[in-house]
Amino acid sequence: MFARRSQHAPKLGTIALALILVLVGVLGTFGHLLPDVAGFTGELIGVWAFIVATIVLLAGVFFEGI
Repeated sequence: MFARRSQHAPKLGTIALALILVLVGVLGTFGHLLPDVAGFTGELIGVWAFIVATIVLLAGVFFEGI
């Protein structure tokens, strides 16, 4: 009757990737240490790194094996 939903723990590689992306986000957004790349400011790259890190971790929670 109800669809079975389950959550999983992200693998170590997924957590490490998200941690690297968060560090890039901190360096770009708060530290202003990232250079402008291809017309994108370092702050914008940092914000996108935070967004991608969130998506990566959520994928690790909802899909087994990620």
